[in-house]
Amino acid sequence: MGRKITFILVALFLLFHTSASFSQAAIQQNQTQAVPRSRVIVFVHGLHGSRESWRASNGAYWPDLIRTDLRFAYSDVEVAEYPTPASNGRMSSVQLADILWAHLKQEHVWEHREVVFIAHSLGGILVEEMLLQHPEDAARVRFIVSYGTPHEGSPIARIASIYDKDPLLNDLSDASNNAFLTQLENNWRGHDSVNGIHRFCAYESEDTTPENGFGRYLKTHARVVSYFSATYGCDVTTPPQEIHADHLHMVRPLDRTSSAYDFFYRVYRDNPILEEQVVTRDNVIAGMEATCDRSNANPDLQVPIALDSAIREKVVAATASLINTVDLRDVHPNPPIVTRIDPDGVAHVNYGFSGPAKKLFVCLGTARASLKVQFSIDRQVPIREPQN
Repeated sequence: MGRKITFILVALFLLFHTSASFSQAAIQQNQTQAVPRSRVIVFVHGLHGSRESWRASNGAYWPDLIRTDLRFAYSDVEVAEYPTPASNGRMSSVQLADILWAHLKQEHVWEHREVVFIAHSLGGILVEEMLLQHPEDAARVRFIVSYGTPHEGSPIARIASIYDKDPLLNDLSDASNNAFLTQLENNWRGHDSVNGIHRFCAYESEDTTPENGFGRYLKTHARVVSYFSATYGCDVTTPPQEIHADHLHMVRPLDRTSSAYDFFYRVYRDNPILEEQVVTRDNVIAGMEATCDRSNANPDLQVPIALDSAIREKVVAATASLINTVDLRDVHPNPPIVTRIDPDGVAHVNYGFSGPAKKLFVCLGTARASLKVQFSIDRQVPIREPQN
């Protein structure tokens, strides 16, 4: 009997201790889970690249330079990676775009309110293909900064495809029959889900030597991606940035004063994080009257509200009511109805009321009212980091 009691007590102790341990572990896990910041900056490397593609000769690592820069205080940093072997790869751009999307989903990138990309070479092509395939996620993307992305292909990729049957080389070729790049650009311009995303571009100004990257397919130095290919389709409001480096080293800034780093910072600063806000604003139409046994009605009264395009204001809802009323009769509809809202913020209102009835065949007053339309307005207000 004593042994049974001892066994039960030991079992209860172990159960309690284990439960407490699990509870404490769960609490600690919840406490250490980082809350996503408003924006995330995603690095996407190029062909034959890796997470180390962003490391300079002095050891400086671009993603870490941003992580410790207070000018990017409201942004997380994610370094993406996808399989691209040095030779004889087997995957197409479309397949790699799917892998890239799955990686970003696993890393909770799409849980951020805003997503921006730093893309090198092939990385820019994959980002565009990925966003076309996932328009719901593309809605979160503010801009892409591409470094040496061959929007019109590369002659080096065309030459390399002779020696290496990696399908990516065909996708990146500057051959006139490159249907992939042509269709990609046409799709981008033709889809509302992506063609509002800003694309900013930088280009290399130095040739790649035979010892570096694509250069192994050459007998002499050459430009991997031309100025025109690197800047095709990019925003004209921000001039393309010249990077005094070859194709590989253009994304390896030595410090925060390097042109590649400074270019991204300026784009980031000029496109600040936007905070969604909903505000209400009224427009009151005063002086509405109806004399004895008369009515005042309009099935389509157009009531405007001023909107600020600089912060992308748009009306998302509107309600109408009659206020400051005197001697109203037969209000219909009651309350007035907003039948529709135009994109420019004009509300269409159906209202009606009658004046007072005669008493002993005599009119003794006039009905008076004001029509108030309350607009709910969605807007995006720029939020800047303390150092910006």
